[in-house]
Amino acid sequence: MSYVLSGARPISPATRERILAAMAELGYTPNLLAQGLAGKRTGIVSLIFPVGEHGMNITEFEYVQGAVEQARAHGYHLLLWPIEVDDVEEIRRVVAQGLVEGIILMEIRSRDPRVPLLEEMGVPFTMIGRPLETAGRSFVDADFEAIGELAVAHLASLGHRNIALMTHSQESLDTGYGPMVRSRDAVDAAAKRHGVHVRLFPAASTLAGGREVFERILEAAPETTGLIAVNEAATAGLLVAAARQGWMVPGDLSVIAINTSDGFAERSVPPLTTATAEPRSMGRLAADFLVRRLRGEDPGGFQSLAGAALTVRDSTAKARN
Repeated sequence: MSYVLSGARPISPATRERILAAMAELGYTPNLLAQGLAGKRTGIVSLIFPVGEHGMNITEFEYVQGAVEQARAHGYHLLLWPIEVDDVEEIRRVVAQGLVEGIILMEIRSRDPRVPLLEEMGVPFTMIGRPLETAGRSFVDADFEAIGELAVAHLASLGHRNIALMTHSQESLDTGYGPMVRSRDAVDAAAKRHGVHVRLFPAASTLAGGREVFERILEAAPETTGLIAVNEAATAGLLVAAARQGWMVPGDLSVIAINTSDGFAERSVPPLTTATAEPRSMGRLAADFLVRRLRGEDPGGFQSLAGAALTVRDSTAKARN
């Protein structure tokens, strides 16, 4: 039976069929971990997702869902490990146990300590996101430059000249959290091209964080007519705070969410205009890249920036006078 499961020795088709039929009759399910210990293959890959300050939001879950689907299509099981970015020793201990064959990293920093660690340990891996240095490294990431341009150009076309950008916390920017840094830089660059003034409002990834940002806008920048948001929990809080203050979205404040999913946008009130790549497709591609790495293909060829699309919903309109 072990030779049929592992493929370690040739088995005649007739013998193989008899063994498989007996397994089906007995309801036998192979123990993947035991096979892995014996044959150095577990059929398990892992996605390392740092829970961090905000847990896992709808969009991040869609990345994971896409990766799970694609891994399964290739015959792999995917484990989700919530290990923080800086806890490299925990990653080292987990990887050294030999449970997983490869890893997908999420929430990538500009200089991410997990990347050289996995390279040093010789573990096949790919990333959803990318560090500053990408040569020879496998990744799938959103095209933030295109996303920033779509968002700012849309608001500018509606006459908005004073906009806010709400990111995650200042700490996330200071530590080089990729989506926040790239979003900030892309929006700043696009705003300069379109003659738009943009003001940065970092926020805790909570409902309270969004409420606090709205209060700061009222106090420090009441001329703001448009908001670009890359913080799902805070966006929900800000929409509630605006409604309580009598601000209409989009009549008084247009809101566009970037790097987010249709699932989040369509659950919001009002449904949010978005400029984003498709997270589930990115998760699938990351898992596909990892499996191809496990097959021995060159990781340097597995790099992709996902295309961005603007979807106009009910949260953006012409700027108020």
